[in-house]
Amino acid sequence: MTILTHERLFAVSLHLRQGDAHQAKAIMLRRDEGRFMATYDPERASLDTAAVLARALLSSERIIVSEVILEGHDPDLTALYRAASKLLLDVEITSGPQITEPTVKVRSQEPTQATYFIPEGWDLSDALDRLPASFACARPEVAGHLHRIEQAKKDSGGKIDHALDVVGMLILETDDPDGVWDEVLQVLHQVETKQATAGTPATAA
Repeated sequence: MTILTHERLFAVSLHLRQGDAHQAKAIMLRRDEGRFMATYDPERASLDTAAVLARALLSSERIIVSEVILEGHDPDLTALYRAASKLLLDVEITSGPQITEPTVKVRSQEPTQATYFIPEGWDLSDALDRLPASFACARPEVAGHLHRIEQAKKDSGGKIDHALDVVGMLILETDDPDGVWDEVLQVLHQVETKQATAGTPATAA
């Protein structure tokens, strides 16, 4: 399996904006230069539903979403959605009795399909603070690798942040940290070999 695909290397942001009843569909999705914009009619689709469906639609087109950014929404909600989306988490604010505190739950046998459930009325700033620990409980191995990547970004002084962010997303997407690191090292070795070959003077006949 090839992990370093074009889609994963060039992920896009998804922006969500509230529309109105005049739009043709409950959720309208369009490309806006290097990002995608989704507008939703809150009378026909909740924010949670709009975000999930928009990401699913893009995924069906082999488009990877790097982050979800809310436009024109509460700042705490916007920050929460963005942080959760960077961990490939959907967000669901629920009034169900089974959720008594913010919790990340894997929805199926596929660990990358997970949701951050938040009880209705819970302080969103507090939910954001709890997100890292809750994610670590749900996906401990991946969380450990992401922590080491964040430390590496600090140690490198920001020089290779983008490359490390890509590695982090690949680990989240594939749930295969060892496979990701192996393929990244193979690519780096190939690059070094090509550079060494290009720098070797040609031998005269």
